[in-house]
Amino acid sequence: MKQTDYIVEKLNDLVILNEEIESAYNKASNELKFADNVAFSKQSASQRNKFIQVLNKELKRYDENNEMQIVLKRRFHLIRTNFKQQVKIGNDLDFLSKVYSNELLCVNKYDELLSQINLPLSLCRALLKQRDIVQARIHLIERGEPIVAAL
Repeated sequence: MKQTDYIVEKLNDLVILNEEIESAYNKASNELKFADNVAFSKQSASQRNKFIQVLNKELKRYDENNEMQIVLKRRFHLIRTNFKQQVKIGNDLDFLSKVYSNELLCVNKYDELLSQINLPLSLCRALLKQRDIVQARIHLIERGEPIVAAL
């Protein structure tokens, strides 16, 4: 597999993951009861939407003629179903642990792509910026600090 194809595949995975996490946060904001968790979920969903827009923009640079889209469509359903089960946020009691596991999964997926040699600088910067935002949230949770919408 060419490096470009690998990058397109991994970018698609990141887009799908971020879409599923955004969806999980949106659903959680409607189902949760604690105001802090609801506000955090809404803010996080909005942030994920911005991530998706940037990732899609980078994806279009690599897959201008949509060759890979045809090949990757088969993978989408399987990956989306897998991510959907992993990122589901249930209730206020397991909210923090689910946020932590979702963010950890996300950082690992970003690191997987960032480990590639010769990534274009614009892509590398966008991925690092997004990964660092998510990583900062993980560090807050690990230190036991409350997560609030103002991140």
